[in-house]
Amino acid sequence: MRVWDAALPGEQALKLCHWGYVHSSVLKDQPEAALQDQVDLGTNVFVGLFAPKATFDGDGNLVGAIDFAEHDAYVRQYAPHGTILFCGYQGALKGPAQPGEPAYDKAHVAWLRAWVEHLAGLGVSYDGFALYPVDEPGLNRGLVERYIQLAELARAADPEIRMYTDPVGRITLEELARMAPLVDIWCPNRSGLLLEEGAEKRDFILNTGGTVWTYECSSNAKHQSPLGYYRAQAWLAWHYGLTGIGFWSYCTARDDPWFAPASGAEYLLIYQGEGVVRSKRWFAIRDGIEDYGMLTVLRDYVDRANAGRGDAERIDRAKQLLGERASALARFCGLDEDGTSPGRAGLPGARLLADRRWEAFKSIRREMAEILCQGLASGER
Repeated sequence: MRVWDAALPGEQALKLCHWGYVHSSVLKDQPEAALQDQVDLGTNVFVGLFAPKATFDGDGNLVGAIDFAEHDAYVRQYAPHGTILFCGYQGALKGPAQPGEPAYDKAHVAWLRAWVEHLAGLGVSYDGFALYPVDEPGLNRGLVERYIQLAELARAADPEIRMYTDPVGRITLEELARMAPLVDIWCPNRSGLLLEEGAEKRDFILNTGGTVWTYECSSNAKHQSPLGYYRAQAWLAWHYGLTGIGFWSYCTARDDPWFAPASGAEYLLIYQGEGVVRSKRWFAIRDGIEDYGMLTVLRDYVDRANAGRGDAERIDRAKQLLGERASALARFCGLDEDGTSPGRAGLPGARLLADRRWEAFKSIRREMAEILCQGLASGER
């Protein structure tokens, strides 16, 4: 084994989110081990369901003290490790009016302002959280309108609050255009918006200028290719210039992952045991994050070498790796005809496909390391 003298970035280059609702999962009895496992394997975006609880009266005034107890416990545990997306937060505000009515809107704005001030007191700045009012707009009628309504209230409360959304393939281009001024973090579904059928909507999102991640929630998780579905999603993100990936789900399910799921679908990355039992799929995601880190280091090398007098041949090789070679691996994540789960050839065919893909990963990583190490040895910085 040869260990190349090429270091990954000091700060993880790629965001990773996987909707790990530990408190209601198969890991609910070992929350500390679950958090440590997530952090160890690269999770740096967490989806929180604990918003501060508040009530308001018919005039839109907040009544009594805001209850931050559950919220603060969650924030203190997770905020040191990355960004928190507060999902469905609006349900924590109760009163006699509905969104769109003056009393509700007034109370909502006041509540958000108090919440942001409280987060700052806990050491959480604007880049440490985002609001996630609606899950998968486009999936059902009315979700886009609800997102816009709540995002407009957030903008009125504080324009610095970041808004997150994860649209699916059914969303229309017109709906995306209406949402765009109110979105800071886009996280479009991979199969619905990053593959060929979603090209027009994908390009619109990429051209908004906002932060763009992606995620996927295909079932039959144990049948999905660790290299194609899990590891290659990081390469797909690189291909499109995205800065985050995600999967449903780390640990959230009704079924015991050790057995065939009664619900007919399975999504989990881990198993429960004495501590967290990691799957090869979970390790594959971590490998993809490291791959993405190597790509960013190689890109920085090219930028520095172009500014100086680096070896022209080595720079050309690096550019090819960052471009067409990297894009070839991105195709493993749903852009080629082989797909991400066993096809008609069954498991023997899947094994042969995995072997070919594994050789492709090893080859490009080896060449990236070689270029970087040669550049260091020759004094290129």
